[in-house]
Amino acid sequence: MENQTVPFGEEEPGSFENGGHWQDSIRLLRLVQKDYQGARKQLEQVSQTLAEREARVNEQLQYALLVSGDYHTLSLVPDGADNRVSRIGQAVLGKISAPRTIVEATHLNVSCLGRFEIRSEWGGVQRWHSVKAKSVLQYIMSRPREPVIRDVLMETLWPECSPQAAGNNLKAAIYGLRRTLGQLSQGQENYPYILFIQGSYLLNPEIELWVDVEEFERHWLAGRLLEREGKQDESVREYRMAEVLYRGDYLEEEPYEEWALLRRESLKDTYLIILGKLADHSMDRGDYEDCILYCQKIMTKDPCREDAYRRLMRCYSRLGRKNRALRWYQICKKTIQVELDTTPDAETESLYQKLLNNEPI
Repeated sequence: MENQTVPFGEEEPGSFENGGHWQDSIRLLRLVQKDYQGARKQLEQVSQTLAEREARVNEQLQYALLVSGDYHTLSLVPDGADNRVSRIGQAVLGKISAPRTIVEATHLNVSCLGRFEIRSEWGGVQRWHSVKAKSVLQYIMSRPREPVIRDVLMETLWPECSPQAAGNNLKAAIYGLRRTLGQLSQGQENYPYILFIQGSYLLNPEIELWVDVEEFERHWLAGRLLEREGKQDESVREYRMAEVLYRGDYLEEEPYEEWALLRRESLKDTYLIILGKLADHSMDRGDYEDCILYCQKIMTKDPCREDAYRRLMRCYSRLGRKNRALRWYQICKKTIQVELDTTPDAETESLYQKLLNNEPI
């Protein structure tokens, strides 16, 4: 009798003992696996070939745009005011006419803390071509020095779509993003801000890039190092520079983007630690007004932080404003009850009792 392959879940009795049907299924699955692997490699090769051809076409297009417009001769004239700029114009009987400015390099400032903004030396983005074009750039800027795999973008931004639909959506978003970024270049709308190399998108590495998140973390880490070395004043300067950069939570206008959630909360935790250190420093120096401001900033991000309430109680008590100190205790008690369904901890209660007894805190 000929061997027949039995579908999964319908094995005949005894098939586990002889293993025959399983071996047939394994051989079949391995053949299918090899077919898929071969197809995937072919698709990768095709994708790389298309990317290379696209790059060549882009170069040819740039050249064609430059030499179009009845230009007989191209003349380069250095601009003494800016070494990054050259003037390209029409040479007619030794005379330069109709010059155009071509940007050889550009600088971008990207703000992700608070409102998402991107600016060049020529101005900022005033209108986004599409919402998803903005989302693509935001994701790229979450790791601005690294390439982002095309499939990762598709799965992150269009998780419910089929691969084909997600791919089409990504192409449209990238097209819109390039159109949007064209607003940042004066006289050079086709500047290659976003590159596609070996299946990944990345920001052009020739761009001089400043990102507020990177600067925020740089000052935070520098402050920690200086603090560990016992350089208190220097560390506080670094913490203050980091605090100024925190204009708002990470991509706060995109609260429903799941991929940004962990990054947002991590940066917020760092910000709260910095505020706590600055508040303690102000308290130690007797600068109670500054300490109050830092504590109020803490509570706007985390209204259940009892350490901030305790600092406020101490500050107002030392400023001779006992009623305000007691009021902050009442606010603390109510907030903790509503938000956490509990009562203030022992340290907070102890401060409250000292206030009632007119004891210094």
